[in-house]
Amino acid sequence: MNQRQIEAFRVVMQRGTMTGAAEALKTSQPTISRLIAELEAATGLTLFARLGNRLQASAAGLAFYREVELSFIGLDKLTQTAHEIARFGSGRLRIAAAPVLALGVLPAVIAQFRQAYPTVLVALEMRSESTIRRWVSSANCDVGFATALPDTSGGKSDLIYTAPGVCVLPAGHRLASRSTLSATDLRDEPLIFPSHADMTRTALDQAFQQAGVTQLPAIETPYGATICSLVAHGAGVGIVNPLAAAAHDQDDVVYRPFTPDIVFSGYAVHPDSQEVNALARVFADMVRDHVAGLLARFDVQKIGRRKRPVGKKPRDAAPD
Repeated sequence: MNQRQIEAFRVVMQRGTMTGAAEALKTSQPTISRLIAELEAATGLTLFARLGNRLQASAAGLAFYREVELSFIGLDKLTQTAHEIARFGSGRLRIAAAPVLALGVLPAVIAQFRQAYPTVLVALEMRSESTIRRWVSSANCDVGFATALPDTSGGKSDLIYTAPGVCVLPAGHRLASRSTLSATDLRDEPLIFPSHADMTRTALDQAFQQAGVTQLPAIETPYGATICSLVAHGAGVGIVNPLAAAAHDQDDVVYRPFTPDIVFSGYAVHPDSQEVNALARVFADMVRDHVAGLLARFDVQKIGRRKRPVGKKPRDAAPD
């Protein structure tokens, strides 16, 4: 039994006739007949029943064909893998990311990436902005995802998204009926703010000072996910990155647009080498597309809450 015999059998099964197989393989019909006969002799199987000028696969032939197809699928997979290795190399993709991206965005993208490139090991580290910059500049990671624009030394930065922050409230809060909220609306509310290490803290402080709202935050934390969780437990209200809001897909909080805009951004940062890692570029493009989808679903600029997918019952929330 050899590869040529197997290939002839497979094409006969696909085309249904010896003549069709001969045309597909650019050979003669007698050659195909000989190859099939040799295969039957080698396997001891009767692969086809001859009904006049027609062929009909026997039960043994159908069973054998299923195994042949599995073999060819394996060969096709090996061919694809070889192509990927030639184009992208093998090994692993090293990623460093800020918490809002590492927790709320990248897991879904990594799962998608692994389906497309199953031979690549993905290493994800959640790190601070300064560590991301340092790792990128020293090429200790292939791509970093930051929420502050890094300096230009040691890295190339591409904007992934920019979006206005949203106010997060406990479900049933007295302000949930508002379509938008401002700093004045939050006067005397227990505020949960990002820490001063976050670039958006300065913008928040200025917005509240200009509105004449002078109370100090009740809680400070650098993580949007933590702010959402604290709000869900009734600890106060906060302003968060809409990606953190999208990740907290629970009925215990509601989101409303906040004015003036507190802008949140995200960047893909690549080592400043001569050529950007091809897999890192593919992954960054996947992240950009996934984030765009999240922000499109989370209609922060119009109604301040996640758009209801078709067929899904609306949440119990106060009307706008």
